[in-house]
Amino acid sequence: MCGRYSASSSPEQVAAHFSVTDVAVSDYRPRYNVAPSVKVLSIVEDEESRRLGLLRWGFVPKWAKQIGGKGQPINARIETVVDSRMFAASFARKRCIIPADGFFEWQDRGKSRPKQPYYIADPNSEPLAFGAIWTSWRDPATPENDPTFSMAIITTAARGAMTQIHDRMPLMLPATLWSDWLTADTDDAPHLVEAVTALGPPTLRATAVTSLVNSVRNDGPELITPGSVDD
Repeated sequence: MCGRYSASSSPEQVAAHFSVTDVAVSDYRPRYNVAPSVKVLSIVEDEESRRLGLLRWGFVPKWAKQIGGKGQPINARIETVVDSRMFAASFARKRCIIPADGFFEWQDRGKSRPKQPYYIADPNSEPLAFGAIWTSWRDPATPENDPTFSMAIITTAARGAMTQIHDRMPLMLPATLWSDWLTADTDDAPHLVEAVTALGPPTLRATAVTSLVNSVRNDGPELITPGSVDD
């Protein structure tokens, strides 16, 4: 699963790295402890441009009565996303990329010891590209208002060194698949599952960090500084 990540790069840095042609972001605050329910940098593409904007993390399905209720997941499994009642339509037509510096995961060390958080990132500090899906929702009480746009990050089975920390991880797309992920049509979308599941394990570095990341109130570079929950 992916429940926290770091996104401290500026919109301009993200746009340059991902060849974005249209930046629709203002007053963005870099974050080291991105949590569900906040609006996050997201990349979508249509026939006219590759656009960087903001999407709410937490998938709000069309049938939801309000934002923030039950049944609004933050993740979607790659194994079932094609056929899921919740996600299938978005996977077919509304895929996006979530840029990140790295993500956090917690290693279970047994009942008598607190979980150890790790910060997982590219060893060369290159940005990560999470595969994700988005949707739009209108409040049934005020349908005339602007829609809310939200997303869920795709997860896959852990591979490589990640298997020692957790059994799931975000789906990370190599640059060779960015365009296909963003633009594949409905007929080609199922083939994306084959393409991403055939990928080898990404090269990642896992660094033990302190328990500061456990609280969403903490948000600074000290969260990714090496440490231990036992410190």
